[in-house]
Amino acid sequence: MTDSPAQPNIPPSTSPIGNTFDADTLAPRELRVVLVCDVVESVRWMEQDEDDAVSRWQAFTQHVRSTIVPAHGASVVKSTGDGMMIEFASARSAVQASAAMHSAAALANAGIPHERHMLLRTGIHETHARRDAFDLYGHGVNLAARITTLAGPGETIVSAPVRDHLTDALDGDIEDMGECYLKHIAEPQRVYRVGTASAEPILVPVREYAEPLQPTIAVIPFESRSHAPEDFAIGELIADGVIGQLSRTIGLTVLSRLSTSVFRNKNYTTHTIAEKLNANYICSGSYLAHNGKLLLQYEIVETANNYVVRSERLAGAIDDLFSVEGAICQQVADHVHHAVLSSAAHNALSKPMPNLHSYSMLLGGISLMHRNTSNDFQHARTVLEALVERHPKQAMSYAWLAKWYVLQVTQTKSMTSAQTMAQALSLTSKALDLEHANSQSLAMRGFVQLHIAKNIAAAQADFALALEVNPNDPQAWLFSSVANAFIGESKLAVDASRRALALSPFDPLRYYFESLAASSAIADSAFTEATLLCRQSLKKNSRHMHTHRALITALWFDGQEEQSRAAAKRLLAIDPDFRVNKFVHNSASAVYPFGKNMAFALTQSGIPFS
Repeated sequence: MTDSPAQPNIPPSTSPIGNTFDADTLAPRELRVVLVCDVVESVRWMEQDEDDAVSRWQAFTQHVRSTIVPAHGASVVKSTGDGMMIEFASARSAVQASAAMHSAAALANAGIPHERHMLLRTGIHETHARRDAFDLYGHGVNLAARITTLAGPGETIVSAPVRDHLTDALDGDIEDMGECYLKHIAEPQRVYRVGTASAEPILVPVREYAEPLQPTIAVIPFESRSHAPEDFAIGELIADGVIGQLSRTIGLTVLSRLSTSVFRNKNYTTHTIAEKLNANYICSGSYLAHNGKLLLQYEIVETANNYVVRSERLAGAIDDLFSVEGAICQQVADHVHHAVLSSAAHNALSKPMPNLHSYSMLLGGISLMHRNTSNDFQHARTVLEALVERHPKQAMSYAWLAKWYVLQVTQTKSMTSAQTMAQALSLTSKALDLEHANSQSLAMRGFVQLHIAKNIAAAQADFALALEVNPNDPQAWLFSSVANAFIGESKLAVDASRRALALSPFDPLRYYFESLAASSAIADSAFTEATLLCRQSLKKNSRHMHTHRALITALWFDGQEEQSRAAAKRLLAIDPDFRVNKFVHNSASAVYPFGKNMAFALTQSGIPFS
C-alpha cells in the first residue's frame, strides 16, 4: 500500500476551507454603494467566437479598472468571467460610472455584427456591508446582484436608496419601474431605471402596469357566400350568438358587434382591424344558407403575428341561431376559448419572458399549471411569478400564483404543506390588500384555507364573502361545493357545483369544473352521475389526478369493482409513486366520511396505502 502524501501544515486561521474563517479580518460594516454588471446572454456571446469574446471582455475590464474606476473614486471588488462588482463612495458616482461603462461597451461594439455585440447591464444598490481583500459580504450585496437581472441590454437599474440620492434630469432620466419581486428575496423591491430604455427592456414603466391581463377578441359578422339579400342578417345572428356565449366566461374582453360590424364585407387586413379595435384575436368567417340548413366556415387569428390558431367548418340548421343555447354558436365560442388558451400556453413555453404579453403570461400560466405534467407545472410557476413582477398592483396575478401553491400540495408534489401554506396565504393577502372586494381573490384565499390550512370554517366564510361581492363568480361556487362535499352537506354541494357549471359553460378549464362537480355527486351518493362527470373531465384532461381518484371512488361504490380496479391501474400508470397515505396526509377531507370513503375505495381498488 502506498503511503498517503504528506498534508501541508496550514494554520487554522488561514485555512482556505472549513469553518475556521475569521470574521475579524473583515473591514467594519459600512454603508457602501455596490454596482454589479454582467454581459447579457454571455453564453450565447461566447459561443459566437469564444476567443474574440474573451479578448474583448478582458480589454473592457482593463479599461474599467484603469480609466473609469479611478475617475469615479471607486474600487473593483472582484471580476468574474462575464461580470464585475465595483464599490463606490456615492450613488451619483456609481450612476455616472455605469453610464461610462455602457458608452465604453457601445464603442467596443462599433463595426461588429449585432449577434456578437457585448451587451452590458448594471444594477446599483446602497447597503451596509463588510469587505475583505476578496469580496463584499451582506444581504444587500446579493440584492444588488438580483437588481441587475432586471436591467435590459444597455440599461442601469437602481434601488430606492440609490434613487434617493439622485436628481432627475441632472443625473439622467429616472423612471419609476414599480415594485418587483426578486428570486430568493422575500419582499418586493422598488426599482428605477436611470437613462434610456433598452430596445428589449425586462421591465415596463409603472404607468404601463395597467396593461390588460385579459386578451381582447373581436368577432366580425360573418359574410354570406351567396350574397343573397335575404341571407344578410344571418351573419349578424352568428356574430351575436358567438359574442353572447363568449361574454359568459371570464378571461376574455369581447368587443361589441356595434364596434365590429363596420368591418363586415370589407377588404380590411387583419393588421388594420387589430389596430383599429385594439384586438389580440379576431374571429371571422363565411356561411352558405340553403333550404333551412347552414354551412359555416370560420377562423381565429392571433393578430400579433397574423397566425391562424384555429379554422373549422360546421353544419347546422338556421333555426338553431334563434336559440339562446344554439349549438353552432356554442361550438364556435368553445373553440375560440380553447384556441386562445392553447395559443397563450404555446407563447408562454416558446417565447422569452420579456417579450410575452401579459395576457399570455396569465392564460398560459393558468393552462400550464392545470396540465399535470411536471415540466409544464413548474414552468407555470415561472410564468406567474414573472407576471407578479410585471404587474405588482394587479390582484389577479397574486391570486392565481396562490392557487399554484395549493395545487403543489393537492397534486402530491414535493413541497411541504407548511411551506406552501405560508406562501399561498401571503399571496392571497397581497391580492386582497390591493383589491379588498375582489371575489376571485376571496375565493382563492378560501381555496388555500380549505386545502392547505384545512380550515373549512374559514374557507366557507371566504366563499360566502366572495359570493356576496359577486353572486356569479363560478370559482367561488365551485370551491364552495367542494367544502360542502367534504363535510357531508351533499345537497348544498350539488347545488353549488351545478351553479358553477351553469355559470362557466365554456370555460377553458371545464374539465376542472366537471372534476370537482363529481366530488359533490359522490357526496350525494349519485355515483352514476359522478362517473359520467369524471369521464367527461378525463376526455379533456386525461392526467388530472383528482379526477382519477374520484372516478375510482364512484365506480367502487357503484358496485363496478372491476372497472374501479382498472381505473386504479390507469392512475398508477400516470403516477407510479402515488400512495393512499399521501392523499390522507394532504387532503382536508381525510377526517370526514367523504375522505375516509375515498381512501377506502382507493385501497380496495389496488392503490397501495404506503
